[in-house]
Formats: sequence, C-alpha cells, structure tokens
Amino acid sequence: MRTLSATPLSSAIGAVLLGLSLSASMLPLAVQAREATGLGQVRSWSIPAGELAAVLDIYARQSGVSLSYEAAAVAGKRSAGVSGSYDNRQALDILLSGSGLEVLPQTANSFLLAPKRDSAEVLELSATDITGQRLGEVTEGSGSYTTGLISIGKTPQSLRRTPQSVTVLTEQRLQDQNLTNLTQVLEQTPGIAVNYTDSERVNYYSRGYAIDAVQFDGATVAQSTGNGNFIQPDSALLDHVEVLRGASGMLRGSGNPSGTVNLVRKRPTREAHGSVSATAGRWDAQRYVADISGPLAADGAIRGRMIAVHDDRDLFQDGRSERKSVLYSVLSADLGDSTTLTGGLEYTDLDATGAWGGLPADFDGSPLGLSRDTFLGADWARWDRSNFQMFGDLEHLFDNDWRLKLSASRTRFAYNDRGFYQTFISRASTTNPYLMNMSVTRSDGGSKTAHTNLGAVLDGPFSLLGREHHLTVGAERIKVDSTALQTNFLNNVLTNVDVRNWDPSNIPLPFFTVPNSSTDTVTTQNAVYGSWNISLADPLTAIVGARLNWFDFEQNTTATGDYSVDREVVPYAALIYDLTEQISAYASYSEIFSPQAAYDSSGSLLDPLTGEVYELGLKGEFYEGRLNSSIAVFRTNQVGKALDDPDATGGVQSCPPYYPTGYCKTASGKTRSEGVEIELSGEVLPDWQVGGGYTYTTTEYLKDTLSNTGNPLRTGDPEHMFKLFTSYRLPGAYSAWTVGGGVQAQSDIYERSGAAEARQGGYAVYNAMLGYRVDEHYSLQLNASNLFDRHYYRQVRPTATGYYWGEPRNIALTLRGEF
Repeated sequence: MRTLSATPLSSAIGAVLLGLSLSASMLPLAVQAREATGLGQVRSWSIPAGELAAVLDIYARQSGVSLSYEAAAVAGKRSAGVSGSYDNRQALDILLSGSGLEVLPQTANSFLLAPKRDSAEVLELSATDITGQRLGEVTEGSGSYTTGLISIGKTPQSLRRTPQSVTVLTEQRLQDQNLTNLTQVLEQTPGIAVNYTDSERVNYYSRGYAIDAVQFDGATVAQSTGNGNFIQPDSALLDHVEVLRGASGMLRGSGNPSGTVNLVRKRPTREAHGSVSATAGRWDAQRYVADISGPLAADGAIRGRMIAVHDDRDLFQDGRSERKSVLYSVLSADLGDSTTLTGGLEYTDLDATGAWGGLPADFDGSPLGLSRDTFLGADWARWDRSNFQMFGDLEHLFDNDWRLKLSASRTRFAYNDRGFYQTFISRASTTNPYLMNMSVTRSDGGSKTAHTNLGAVLDGPFSLLGREHHLTVGAERIKVDSTALQTNFLNNVLTNVDVRNWDPSNIPLPFFTVPNSSTDTVTTQNAVYGSWNISLADPLTAIVGARLNWFDFEQNTTATGDYSVDREVVPYAALIYDLTEQISAYASYSEIFSPQAAYDSSGSLLDPLTGEVYELGLKGEFYEGRLNSSIAVFRTNQVGKALDDPDATGGVQSCPPYYPTGYCKTASGKTRSEGVEIELSGEVLPDWQVGGGYTYTTTEYLKDTLSNTGNPLRTGDPEHMFKLFTSYRLPGAYSAWTVGGGVQAQSDIYERSGAAEARQGGYAVYNAMLGYRVDEHYSLQLNASNLFDRHYYRQVRPTATGYYWGEPRNIALTLRGEF
C-alpha cells in the first residue's frame, strides 16, 4: 500500500435497449475468454531506446496502463525499447530488461515496478513509498481528476509544460458529478461563464470574450455553440474535456481571445470491456447508457467500440421536455508495428421544446417574482435537430520518435424535417409589466451547417548544438457551408395575456406558410503553422511559433457581403523555467485574429481584429503528475474593432455602397480584460481527488462608442468565481463507499438598459455525491445538485425575456454495471 507525504500539497495550495441486452450477454463471455488465456491481447509495439523514465512514459501513454515506481529506481537508467508483437506485460518486461526492476501486477490496468528481490525475501508493500505512478493521455479507468498528457496543443504534452491556463475534466470527474452534456461540464470549469440566448442556444464566455470554437479530438468543427442547430455533446462519449483559456490562434485560426474547448472522445480498448448504466432523477428523468469495447481480431490489431445513449427528461419548467438519442461507433486498426488507422461515426438526435427568451423583468429591471416552474412558451413548440459526424485519423510513429498524424472530419448540424416552431413574447403595456403579446416563428426544417476539417501534423525531437529540441509543423483546412432557410413570423397571435395566468398546454397552434428561400454562406480557412521548443539550458525552454492564415467568406445573396483575408500571421512565444523538479515558471504571448466585414472611407476592408494575451504563471506537478496546480495572471487586449468614423470626408453619406445611410468605419476600438486564476486538480492524498479553482476577471472598453468607453465588457459575467468538487474513498472496512461534494460560488452580476437595472447578488450552490460499490461489477451512485435548494437567477437582463431561473434541487440515482 503506497503512502504519500503531504509536503507537495503545501507547495501546491430502442437501439439503446438492444445495446444494453447485447452488452450484458456478450461481455461476460469475452471476459471469460480473456481470463482463460491468462494473457492480455497482443499488439504491435515500436518504442525506441532511450532513458528509462522517458520510455516508460511512452509505454504508459500507448498502453493506457498506470505504472507505479520510485523515481530513484529509474534515475540514470536506459532501456533498449521494444519492437514487435507482445501483450502489455510482455512488452513491459522487455523494456525493463537489465534495469534490475521487476513487474508486480496490482490490477488489470496497473503495475508496480520494484527492485528485484531474492525469492526468500518478502516484499512489504505497505512500507513502500511510491512516487512514480504516471498517468497517461487516456483518463478512462485512471480514477483521477487530472491527466498525464493533454492533446489540445496539437501534440501530447503535460499540463506543466503547457504555458497557458488549461483545465481538464476527466472521465472520473464527469462520472462522479453526473455531468452529461457540455453545458454542465463548463458550468463546473473554473473561469467559464454560461450565457443563455434562449432555452436552446447557449454561449460560453472566458475572460470577458465568447468562446467561439469547439474541437473534437483537436479538430475545430463548431465555430459557435450558440448556433441553433448545435446539440450539446453527450459526455458518455468523452474520455475527458480540455478547456484552454486565452488566445488560441495557433490552434484553430480565427476567433476571439477567449479560449478553446477540446472534447477528447473515447477510443477502442485492447481488452474487452463494457458497461451499462441506468439513471433516474427528478422531473421524470431517465438516462440509459451502454458501452461495449474490445478486440475484433485475435491479436487485438483491430478493435471496436460502440456507445449508445438514450436520455429522456422533463425540465423543472412546466411544459418543457427533451428526448435525446446518441449512437457512437469507432474502429481502430494497426496497419503495422507503428501505424494505426482510426475511423468513426457519431449521431445525435434531439427533440426539444423551448422558447425564445426567459421570464420578464419589471419596468425598473427587477424580477417579477414568477415561480421557477413558469414557462412562457407552448407545449407544442419544438426545436428538433440532429448532428452527424464522420471522422478518421492515421497516425504513424517513425523509428526516430517522430510522429505523423493525418486527420479528417465532416460534421453536419441540422434542423430535422419535422420543422421548427417557437414562441416569443413582447410587452403589451407601458403600465402593466405582466401583460404580454405572443408571436410565433416557423421554419419547415432544412437549415443546416456542414463543417469539414482536414489536418496534418508532423512533430518530433532533433539535436542541435548539443541539446535536444522539439519541432511541430502542420497544415489545416476548415470549411463551413451553411444554409439558413427563411422563417416566417406571425406576430401577436395572442395579445394582452397576463403571464401570471399563462398555461403552456392552452396555447393555440397557428398555421401559416413559410417562404421557400434560403441564404447560403461558405467560410473557408487554410493555414500552415510551426512551433519550435528550444532547449536553451537544462532549466530553460523557449517556444516560438506562428500560424499563416487565409480566410474567405462568401454568400449567395450579395457580392458586396463577400470578403477575404490573405496571409494573416498569428505569432506565439513562451518561456518555461524549471524552478525545481516539480515547479515551473512561465511567460507566454499568444494571438488570435477575427476578420470583420467593415470598410473605411476609401472602400478598403479593415484589418482583422487582433486579440493578444500576455500571461505569467507558476505550474506545479507533484506525485509524478498525479497532482497539478497553477496560478496565473493575464492581460488580454483586443484591438482594431470597427467604429463609426465621423471625421471621414463626406460624413454620414460617404461610404456607398457599403454604408449608404451610415458612417464609414475605422479600426480604432480597443478592449481589455485582466485577472488572476488559481487551480488545483488531482490526488492530494491517497484516494482523495480534488478539482477546482478561483478566478478573478475585470474587463473594460478602453476605446469604443461614448456610451461604452470606460464600462465593463460584460457586467453579466461575475468578477469572482470559485468552483470546486472533491471526492474521497473511505479507508479500510468502508472502502466500498465514496463521498463527494462541491460548490459553485460567484460574485454579483447586473445588466442595465437606460434607467432599468437587473441584478443578481452573489450566491453559492452546493452539490453532493455518495457512491457505493456493491461488488467488482456493480455500483450505485447518488447525486444531489443545488443540495440546499438555493433560489437564484443564473442570468438577468432588464428586458421582457431576460431572467432565467437556476435549476432547483435535483436528485439522481445511477446503477452502473461493468464487465
């Protein structure tokens, strides 16, 4: 049994039912077959010779196995590597040949490495101080709230060697908190504010700016989560979620200096594995998940995985519901000792009600006090949509430890043919704030957005001037084809309705036709990029890089709306200095650009907005990476925003055809955000996992319109946020039990419109978890969110639709089986 010192902590401060039955019937047979052989599945290995510690890191990443060893036991030793077809244990034995270490199995996916002993000598595990357990890139099965490697930077690297603020929510964290979709995940992520456009469109903000890119396995496929046909990805498919805060132009091209969300999906496992789960919760919530994975060939060279989800729930507002089905299938094949091909499909179908907007404010901006179950929509409203993605990648590891990865994905976000009906309300009176008019909008479906991403990355080490460096080069193409069908509005279907008497089941469904026209747009980004990690001295590393971008926007309605940007250079630079073996200091400068369709008095297109982030920080990696910590200060500037230019010759009428009734534009706007971020994630003591952080952010319009200059960018985002969740597996006779709890706390928020002000005071919401492992296959988990049933608004605006209640106390019970 390992023991850890607390010293580093002080330094750190339908188809689904078929899938269920197939999983339950087939997996035990596969497990029995594996156990009968006494060996794991054989796979092809190609790990080059090198320092033993580095070789073991590569082995852990490729195998998904956790290794435990004393750091001193591998210091100064080398390994001859391994090449050929072996199972995990055999490959590890070869890597350790001549090292004086032996392999002691702990579980099916973890090994203890210890000095070889005479057969007569007794190994006292309880007296061993294990300081060398390494986590890999895969978090599934690790039980950890942190990860050994992240992939958001195009190449795998540790959190400590990433000179920007990055949060990782692992598979264990998602499971412990019963986080089932992206919105729930980001609500638990330090520094992220969630904003509701309406009941179905959700946007995320970091450091005062909108996060306008979501990646799947490092490929940007969603430029905006607020798009009406975007479905929140289901967490059952995810190994972990990586959230980078700050500018990320090197990673994805154009956008805001806010951050990037990378969703890393689960891949096939080399050994047979499966799980089924059923969750029941408040408001008739039912959720079923089936997951089966394993080898499809005897030697494990071909592997497959299938995950099916059905999530059926009403919401706490009367008349609202969601019905979601997900199917995910992925195959991996070893084409040789060093080449792997992976391809997969992901399909999600969502039937949802909803409404454009929330609850009304009084004329002074204060809430009207409507109950939390109030829904000012109709139960026939629908916002039905589907998302479909095909993806594939080919990865090859060369003998010199260089790696080539080719990737491609095609994603389609679309409204279903069942159509789109939504209601929205507007004020009907200037004296009675409860009187509203209701209007309806309709589309017959067919609106869709298709994202295509093609990428190539080549990276590896090389020697120069007696030191080893690392080079990454790549190319990427992102194309977005969008078709928006025209909708029809039927105004004032109901008039002068008192919202205190609103009944979603008693709203008439009007009939009206929809014009048959559409707007088609195409956005294309091409880029080449490179990054060089330069080892300047043993404790000092410099990183320099740049991305060269070409951006093109076209639409079919008018040629004057087309614009393009050529050869836009986005630089990146950083320094990392190792203060100790566990702690590094870093400084980084990152940029991003955002094209804008705005023109000056000469008719020239304005330069893109440029976002730049300066960041200084400290990062700690303790217990061989099982505990990560960071503290950072940052300043973000966004410059070049288009503003009216009243000084241009000719004044207000000087810019036809671009602005026939308005001013020319000038790229003179500037905004700023700055703040502090502190984070801790991982195992602080044996069986005690912690994940969370504190963020302080202040923002300002430095130069904008007269009404904005000097004001904050977003008063609806809190300046102070604290998010934390922790779990602990009880010791000894109570080890079957796990307890957990957490909090989301924030300072006050407000928004003004003229003399009206909407305000939400600071609040804290507490969550709890209790888990019990029945036996090696089955477990129960009870989750309570908003444990003390705090009444609060998650968003406020002084408008007719600006208030959104936070979810009341919710209880969910999950039964999970693993085979």
